Amino acid sequence: MRDRYRRLDDDAFDAIVVGAGTGGLVAAALLATRGKKVLVVDQHYVAGGNATTFRRKRFEFDIGIHYVGDCGRGGLVPRILKAAGAENVAWEEMDADGIDTFVFPDFRFRFPKGIERYRERLLAQFPAEQRGIERYLDLVGQALALSAAGARPMRALAALPRSWQLVRWASQPFARFLDTCTANPQLRAVMAAHHGIYAQPPSRVPTLLAAGITAHYLTGGYMPRGGGQVTSDALAESIEGHGGTILLKARVERIIVEDGAVRGIELVSKHLGRRTVRAPIVVSNADLKQTVSRLVGAEHLSAKTVDRTAAYEMSPALGIVYLGIARDLKAEGHPATNYHLFPSYDHEAGYARVRRGEFTDTPWVYVTIASLKDPTNMRLAPPGMTNLQIMAVVPSDPAAWGVSADDARDGTYRQRPAYRARKEAFARSLIDAAETVLPGLRDAIVYQEVATPFTQSRYTLSSGGTSYGIACTTEQFFGRRPGARTEIAGLYLCGASTRTVHGIPGVAMGGLMAASEVLGPRLLWEVLGPGRRRTSRLRALEDAVRGVAGRLLPATLRPSQSP
Repeated sequence: MRDRYRRLDDDAFDAIVVGAGTGGLVAAALLATRGKKVLVVDQHYVAGGNATTFRRKRFEFDIGIHYVGDCGRGGLVPRILKAAGAENVAWEEMDADGIDTFVFPDFRFRFPKGIERYRERLLAQFPAEQRGIERYLDLVGQALALSAAGARPMRALAALPRSWQLVRWASQPFARFLDTCTANPQLRAVMAAHHGIYAQPPSRVPTLLAAGITAHYLTGGYMPRGGGQVTSDALAESIEGHGGTILLKARVERIIVEDGAVRGIELVSKHLGRRTVRAPIVVSNADLKQTVSRLVGAEHLSAKTVDRTAAYEMSPALGIVYLGIARDLKAEGHPATNYHLFPSYDHEAGYARVRRGEFTDTPWVYVTIASLKDPTNMRLAPPGMTNLQIMAVVPSDPAAWGVSADDARDGTYRQRPAYRARKEAFARSLIDAAETVLPGLRDAIVYQEVATPFTQSRYTLSSGGTSYGIACTTEQFFGRRPGARTEIAGLYLCGASTRTVHGIPGVAMGGLMAASEVLGPRLLWEVLGPGRRRTSRLRALEDAVRGVAGRLLPATLRPSQSP
C-alpha cells in the first residue's frame, strides 16, 4: 500500500479529481490509464465513497452496494471497470428466479431474471390484465434494447424507430403511463415496485427511469465478490499503478478559477497542511451544491447556474439498520433475494410524508442479506452467523430527528437524547417489518448499528444526507440535470447528480462521460463498443451519426453537454 495520507510529492498534475467515490475513481482511472498524470483527493480515510465497507466486531458491512444489474459477460459495469484497468473484479449472481421478492399485504411476487419469465409471472398473477401487461413490457423491452445499444450509434439509430413508446413517454410521470396500462392497484404496485432504487413515487419519477431500472435488473442481480470495497480498491490500484496519486483525509477548500478557466485546487490536510496544487483539468465528483457554492463560488459562475443549483431538490435520504445475527440463514434455506416490504399498494403516501419532514409508522422497507449474496466472503460474519441490512426512506430535516441544524453541522447531534430516541424508534420499526419475512429476527441480534442522513453527510459531505444526489423527478431529468462539461474551461462534473444519475452503473457511466469530455468522444466507443477495429470510412460514418444523434436524442441517451 502506498501512503495515501502523508505524501504528496508533486504540486502540478494533468488532472485532479475531487472526491474518491465510484464516479471519481472511474474518471481518474480512465485518465490515468491513457497517460494523464492524475491526483485524486478525498476527505475520507478510505477510497470509494459509498462503495466501501466498515468493520464492527466480527462483522463487515457494505455501505452502499446492495446489488447491481448488468454485470454478466459484457455487462456495462464490467466493461467500464475493465477499460479503467480494474479487471480483477468477480461478480456473484443472485437467485435468478427471484432477484427481488416484493411482499404485499395479500401476496408475494418474485421478480426474476429475464423479461419472458417476468411476463409469465405477471400473467399468472394477473390473468385478466394481459393487454396492460403487454403494453408495459413493450416499454421495458424498448428500454432493454436501447441500453444494449450503448455507445454504438448505428445500433441505437436502428433501435429508435422501434422505441417510439419509450421516447414518447420518457420524461412524463410513470404514474401517467401506468394509467394507460391498468387501473388494478395491485398490478400497478408490482410494476412500480422498484421505486426505492430511485426514491420517488410513480407520480414524480420519469417513465424512462422507471422502465430503465426494471430493465436493468432483468439482466440479473449481482454483488462484487468480496464486497463493494473490492471495486473501489481495484480502481484505486489501477490509478496508482499508472502513475496516479491518491490523497485521503485531505479536504479540498476550493477549486481555483482564474480568467474563466480552472487552474487547480487548494486543499487542507492534517499531515500536509494547506497546499495549492495546479492542474488545467479538475473533475468534481463532490456533491453538486457543495461544488457550486463552496468549491467554485458564485462569482465564477453565471447567475442562472447558481440559482438553478440552489433550487435543485435533493433525493430523499436513507436510514439503515446494520445487523449481525446468530442465525445461519443460508443453512436455513433462504434464497439470495432482496425483500421489498410494502405496507399497502399505495407507493405515494410514504414519500409525501417524507417530503413533509415526517416519519411513517409503516414505511416501505428493504431487507438485503449480504451473507447470502456473497456467500464465499468470510469477512461478512463469523461461521453460523449472518450479516444483513434493513433500510427505508427517511426525512433529512434535522427537526424530524429531534436536533437543530447547528447540531447536524457540528456533529453534536450524536449526543442529543432526542436523536438517540428517534434512532431507536426507527430501528424498532424496521426490525418489526423485517420479522414478517424473517420471524424471530429480533431475538437473534448480536450486533446492531443505525446510520442516518447525518451519517452520510459526515462521511461524504452530501447535501441533505442523500446518497442519490439531486432528486430524479420529471422536473430534474434529461437536460434539466447537469452534464459533464461546465461553463468553466477545464471543469467537469460526475457523480449522482449528473445526467447519468445515481447507483453504481449511473455514477460509473458519469465517470466515463467526464473522462470522454477530456479525452474525446471516441473513448465511449472504445469502452462500450463491440471491441473490433473500425475502418476509417465506418468511423467517419459513425461519428457523423453520433453528431446527428447528439442533436436529436434525449440527453440521457447521448454524451453529456454543458449545463
